[in-house]
Amino acid sequence: MVMIVGSDSQRVEHDLASGTIGCPSCGGSLGSWGFARWRVVRAEGGPLALRPRRTRCRLCRSTHVLLPDALLVRRVDTVAVIGAALTAAAAGAGHRRAAERVGRPASTVRGWLRRFRTAAARVAAHFAAWAHRLDPMLVAIEPAGSPVADAVEAVGVAARAASLGLGPRPGWSWASVLTVGGLLCNTNSPWLAP
Repeated sequence: MVMIVGSDSQRVEHDLASGTIGCPSCGGSLGSWGFARWRVVRAEGGPLALRPRRTRCRLCRSTHVLLPDALLVRRVDTVAVIGAALTAAAAGAGHRRAAERVGRPASTVRGWLRRFRTAAARVAAHFAAWAHRLDPMLVAIEPAGSPVADAVEAVGVAARAASLGLGPRPGWSWASVLTVGGLLCNTNSPWLAP
């Protein structure tokens, strides 16, 4: 199972050593259990090599891989790059213009946009629920003009509410955290419920 954690690897190691990261399967504490394979992801500033931490629950013995909040599951680009392309699409850019904006192949960005469009209503509802859970005084999120724009707007509102209530983090990193890295997953696995 994949878990999303902060991008500060020293903090993650400290939390693992002190037993403060809970197992999503049983609630027990996770401990270090080696590393996953090395991978190279494409960040805004160029390639980034990382080796995610593997953990094992001290109680139920299940294993988990900890991905930094800058990533999405099964994506080679960081969530900030993907988010920039989605934001461009929400503003009316097609996949080619969005691809130029983020410096990625048009076919890659077209795939992101297709996947996001198919889940746009679910994404908007999911993040609107999170936004209202994190800020009960929040007014209704105004429609932004298209399903993609509505979903991107909901992500932004939820990210702002999460940063104000739980601590600062880049907006698209909140999108990774609140979907357990599954924002663009091809499966119908449930996201983290508010």
